[in-house]
Amino acid sequence: MARKPLARRLAETEATLELWKAAGMEQDRPAQFMRDMIARMRRNRGMSTGQRKFLDSLIDQGAPVVHNKELTDRIARAMEVAGMERCRQPLSDFSFKLSKGWSLSPKQQAFLDNMLEQADKLRDEGLPELSESDAKLVAGLLAACRRQSNWYWSHRGGAHAAYRAAEEMMERHNTLSHRALARLKQSNKSVTRRYENPRLLPGTLGYVRRDAAMIMTAPYFNEYGQLVQDVLVNGELKTVPEDSLGKRRSRAVA
Repeated sequence: MARKPLARRLAETEATLELWKAAGMEQDRPAQFMRDMIARMRRNRGMSTGQRKFLDSLIDQGAPVVHNKELTDRIARAMEVAGMERCRQPLSDFSFKLSKGWSLSPKQQAFLDNMLEQADKLRDEGLPELSESDAKLVAGLLAACRRQSNWYWSHRGGAHAAYRAAEEMMERHNTLSHRALARLKQSNKSVTRRYENPRLLPGTLGYVRRDAAMIMTAPYFNEYGQLVQDVLVNGELKTVPEDSLGKRRSRAVA
């Protein structure tokens, strides 16, 4: 068989690569191989016999075979839903496996189903608007999280993931999904509990160490993300950390 002219092989390779791009498979190894061979041919560099044989087989095949097309199309739509940004990489990985005809493990299938259900719900309902109380809580928790060191986060992988997901979603959408809000609250459950269910309400009596204090405000976050309350102590209005207040007088000597 006569060797195919370089110009013809180059044109056919470029056309085949476009078919792979149209199928959303431009990052697959065969597509990367075709890009490499196109670059070689444009520089007028030769190919080995094996490279030439494999390239011609891809040209003869034409468009790639895409398996599970309906499901991969659904995954592609899910990746474009607002609020699903953090799920795009795992969704893309699952789409690649399914397009190749590979099967998923039960855990992987359950994870995929969960993400797709989440995307469907967000598409139908949109991202919720934070209540005034939740908006203040989120701002305070994020401010507190920003103050933490790398050492602190190295021991709290799940909490760090929840914090980063919430921060990125707030930057993009100025709100959080129900899931992101729940994860942020859960990873900061002690502070969240003390904010939402304060131990000392405005108008009640508490103590700052041994001094009686009239509670003037509900807990709120200062600019550093610390939970504080305003109290009246010895006729002076002070802002003190919420966890420094007690319901009983401290026995410690001042």
